[in-house]
Amino acid sequence: MIIGIVGLPKSGKTTLFNAITGANARTAAFAASEDSTNVAVVKVPDPRIDKLYTYFKDPKKVFVELKFMDFAPFKKGMGEKGFPAKHLGDLRACDALLLVVRAFESEAVPHPEDSVDPARDLQSLLLELAFADLEVIERRLERIDYARARGAKEERAANEKEKIILLRLKEELENGSRLDREKLNSEEATFVRNYGFLTGMPLICALNIHENDIGGGTGEKVKAGLQGADAELAVIEIPGQIEMDIAQMEEADRHTFMKELGIEEPGRDRVLRFAWTELGLMVFFTVGDDEVRAWPVKRGATALEAASKIHSDIARGFIRAEVVPYDCFIEHGSMAAVKTAGLFRLEGKEYVVNDGEIIHFRFNV
Repeated sequence: MIIGIVGLPKSGKTTLFNAITGANARTAAFAASEDSTNVAVVKVPDPRIDKLYTYFKDPKKVFVELKFMDFAPFKKGMGEKGFPAKHLGDLRACDALLLVVRAFESEAVPHPEDSVDPARDLQSLLLELAFADLEVIERRLERIDYARARGAKEERAANEKEKIILLRLKEELENGSRLDREKLNSEEATFVRNYGFLTGMPLICALNIHENDIGGGTGEKVKAGLQGADAELAVIEIPGQIEMDIAQMEEADRHTFMKELGIEEPGRDRVLRFAWTELGLMVFFTVGDDEVRAWPVKRGATALEAASKIHSDIARGFIRAEVVPYDCFIEHGSMAAVKTAGLFRLEGKEYVVNDGEIIHFRFNV
């Protein structure tokens, strides 16, 4: 899974990237350049893996990983003029976008607009994304019109159907709405997914606040200034500079420092959990003396879909899934004890997996 981090100049976008990934100041300077994209892979913390580890003979712990891409700053007008091809391609490869919005004052780092206005800056970012999506739609509509007199009858009919949907999506964007998949019908949602529209991705707003504003409700104030679909945008408050300092501390110093500031958990963990929820993900576990591993799947995934995450051969030769709830395993301490208590289940391909279940797949190829 890839999370793209985007923001306007001087928003503290790369500072937040460093806070999430633990990157150092040298990386920050590199990522802030005009044409670079900085990349880091972060393990998603899950205390259940640490707990399961203790029941086996020194297995390898494998956490779910998220890739973060820190993009060069968006400049106003980029979307309307057209993003560079590689830049746009990398953005469309993301599974979600983290929109970093400045909500702190600093005389040392003046705001490019001469005033700090998070709602205004967030609208600017969303507008750039909408322009990029409109460009894709308009180009495709031009190709459909060009091919109208040349294609076969079946092709023309398919193109006309596609045109109707694209015109509907175009109207949504021109009216200032995001292409929210949850509010589109299934056919429209499929088009949004296949085209990789930026406004159709899960979007998270990270408000980069000053440490003095921790717990001050900045997020609610900003959301109150938004309208329409944007008012439903997921918003999280992060004191970027402090969180970057925390990420670079030793473990013992980190806890002491956070306690003094009244921070209950690192912003990194909050962002990861927030992104995880917005992506609609959950995990199932496979366990043994060689490895304890978390596998990410979409909520609502079937046992067959879960099997395919491990290997296509397991899905192809699927027979049954042996399912054990996490809490049952912890209570009884071993698979043998769980089976003796009759608390494991055999499930078929269509079984809907629940978060945290331990699954062993029977298969034959």
